[in-house]
Amino acid sequence: MILTLVIILAANCIFCLAVLRRQQQRNPLVDRLKKHVDADNAAPVPGVAPGLGQTSLPGWLVRLAGWGEVLAGKGKGREKLEILLVQASWRQKEALGLFMLVKTVLGVVLVLAVLFSGDQKGFSLSTVALVLGAYFMGVFLPELVLKAQVARRFNAIMRSMPDALDLMVICAEAGLPFPRILKVVARDLELSAPELADELAFTSAELQLLPDRSNALRHLAERTRVPTVESMVSTLIQAERYGTPLAQALRNIAEESRNTLILSLEEKAGKLPARLSIPLMTLILPPVVALVATPPLMRVIRSLM
Repeated sequence: MILTLVIILAANCIFCLAVLRRQQQRNPLVDRLKKHVDADNAAPVPGVAPGLGQTSLPGWLVRLAGWGEVLAGKGKGREKLEILLVQASWRQKEALGLFMLVKTVLGVVLVLAVLFSGDQKGFSLSTVALVLGAYFMGVFLPELVLKAQVARRFNAIMRSMPDALDLMVICAEAGLPFPRILKVVARDLELSAPELADELAFTSAELQLLPDRSNALRHLAERTRVPTVESMVSTLIQAERYGTPLAQALRNIAEESRNTLILSLEEKAGKLPARLSIPLMTLILPPVVALVATPPLMRVIRSLM
């Protein structure tokens, strides 16, 4: 156990030294220039306009996020995590670095918990297996929690879209412009559908910031990945391009959304008999067999006695 602990601590020390050395090798002039760079030149977050959702964090937290950025690397894995974080409404540019840091720290904490639990004696294959299992559990557990949060947010937005579209139709028929429609609907849905209200309010802010309205709508589709929202975005972009009345376009989307929701409910209802067959067989069939077979079995036992 001592040898394993020494190896893990040495690896962590090497990693920390490498990160600190990388930070020390940075050019001070570059750091000073970066402080004066406009938000438009910052690293873009997928589905988020530069400058939006970038709340200021304490300096020490930003430095920790910078260390976590080193762990994220580059490639498809990094892009996948960025998309998941945005879908879970973590839109800050430091979110990826902090998330990677949490994964690493949790893995190390679980490894230390296994080593100091007192049940492991000596250096054996079982100890190595437990240490590796604890580390991988700590690394992958935050990602599983993040995916569960994304799925919960996806379902909440999917359920509340028909009501939001109905409110949009009412606002459009009242003559409100589209950015104002999003703001009003977001305010009305703040209590009943906070997830969708957050996305609509964010899109309303993007519409005021971006010169092209279609980019803000595409960002909404990228952040949510909800089929109804994607259909709404494509319809609104086409309506703006070809001059279709906004109220008519929103009414068509609302009707299509209602039909999609009804079809999904009917599909779930159609799957209920198949899903109930296994519980019925396991919970009801054995008692029925026992009730039917008990009288003949008792008669056989009495005849033998």
